[in-house]
Amino acid sequence: MISVRIPATSANLGPGYDAVGLALSLSMRISLDRAPAPLVEVHGVGEHLIPRNPDHPAYRAALFVADAVGEPDVHFHLVQENDIPPARGLGGSAAALVGGAVAANDLLGRPMAAPDLLNLVCELDGHPDNAAPALLGGLVIGTLTPEGVSAVRLEPKDLKAAVAVPDFTVSTTAARRALPEEVPHRDAVFNVGRSGLLLGSLATGEYHLLRVAMQDRLHQPYRSHLIPGLEDVIEAAHAHGAHGASLSGSGPTVVAFTPEDRADAVAAAMREVFEGRGATTKAWVLDVDLSGARVEPPGEVPTRSPLPVL
Repeated sequence: MISVRIPATSANLGPGYDAVGLALSLSMRISLDRAPAPLVEVHGVGEHLIPRNPDHPAYRAALFVADAVGEPDVHFHLVQENDIPPARGLGGSAAALVGGAVAANDLLGRPMAAPDLLNLVCELDGHPDNAAPALLGGLVIGTLTPEGVSAVRLEPKDLKAAVAVPDFTVSTTAARRALPEEVPHRDAVFNVGRSGLLLGSLATGEYHLLRVAMQDRLHQPYRSHLIPGLEDVIEAAHAHGAHGASLSGSGPTVVAFTPEDRADAVAAAMREVFEGRGATTKAWVLDVDLSGARVEPPGEVPTRSPLPVL
């Protein structure tokens, strides 16, 4: 059985809608082996929300890989061990897609080259903001083109991510439905300028710019009614020393980038605001995951020396 560890991701990051994502040190494990018939097991956080059949995103990705390399009739035994809260804006579905694809590729002898694997998982997820950092680790800026994924990977240094995860879900479908078909030109200009500043800040380590750079007018204002207290949670993060904060993915999780000495205070402040609105909330301080998806040696949980996929 092949086992793959895949990180959670925080996508969008304010103005970087559908293009920017960061891998975080919270993970799931996907294990895969050949089987006479489909078998899916799910254990861990949110297991009741995750399908136990071939509709599981990791299983679907494994089938796509098998079909692409000429084994369309194969069946798998898949086991998911999960620490990523599902439907919370932390890229759980994308992580599962990546895990299934990487595990199947390894199980079948690694017939797919790394760029093809990247293209496959981003196409399956619909955009690269979660799938690319889940596969590659670090901060990834990417876009889908007719020729495949064009992406740049960065490794932000000396940065902590405080995340506050309330106990309600926001479906991606509902979050996308909340977005308008058209936006004012001035709002598009606002986001374009801040997207450039966001990437420049994360690339150079000038994190004091993140408070402005993570401002957004294209998705957070339209989704705020789905996440009671969103603006107050972001403001609490700033008030307690965060460099910047924003909705993570489609929410309801809020992510704040902080210096190490302020991370605990920021996480606690965000949790307190959500709980003041009646939502039981978990908060973590996470590192940037630079490894991405990695195949683990058999029997080693967790692996001490992960084998990089790419």
